[in-house]
Amino acid sequence: MKLASLLALLALNGSTVDAFQPASKAPLRQNAKNKVIASLDSRPSKGAPLTEVGMVAINPFLNAFGTSKSPEAKIDYVVDRDYTVALTLIAVGMWLTLFHPSDSTFIDMLGGGFHLWFGSFIGYQTMKTRVVFNKDTFELKTVTNKVLGLQRDKGLKPKEYTNYVLGTNNEWRYDTFVNWDFFPSIQLPILVYFKETQTPKHMQTKGSLGPHQMDRRDNGQMHWFPAFANVRQIREQFEAHGCTKVGPVHGEEFKRQ
Repeated sequence: MKLASLLALLALNGSTVDAFQPASKAPLRQNAKNKVIASLDSRPSKGAPLTEVGMVAINPFLNAFGTSKSPEAKIDYVVDRDYTVALTLIAVGMWLTLFHPSDSTFIDMLGGGFHLWFGSFIGYQTMKTRVVFNKDTFELKTVTNKVLGLQRDKGLKPKEYTNYVLGTNNEWRYDTFVNWDFFPSIQLPILVYFKETQTPKHMQTKGSLGPHQMDRRDNGQMHWFPAFANVRQIREQFEAHGCTKVGPVHGEEFKRQ
């Protein structure tokens, strides 16, 4: 009898406590729990590749900063000139000439003179030559300014002299490209490289270092020119115009895709 009375008293007390609790707390907790579960379910699975929608679901600020887009193929686009290579060579030449870092003054003066001459030559080409992307062709043109300098270009014209190695025009169709790159890397560009099949096979020449050919593959004509133009813009337009590329760009071999 006493046990039955005690159980009845405990049941009464429990109902009394629940009666004085706010009725809205339980639904609020349940709604919050449901929202968390729904947000977790909306995230992509761990093994599936992230799509743009999935990335926005995880990072809602992604759209605010935009997503990467394919580069735009520009027509009659003149790449900005870049004096980095010329100024670096001149600076090295001045350092060798003035401070004589080696034990031989003759070697320092010889090396300094070479760097000063080569830096001046690249600087002259930077002022004179422009890299141009036409609708169907890649071209090197010459400014029409009577006095070369840092002023704005007044006009452009095809180069007066043909390619000094091949004797052909300095204009190549995009669909004849076999490869292109930057040396030693895109982060430290000194030379721009590309290979094309537009040059007739009987006119193609192979670069060589002593008895060893630099290019043993018989699949086009190589071209090199100093990086006197913005290589980031050159790369963007090579890609935008569909120029064939073999392998990653130098300096990005280990970059995660």
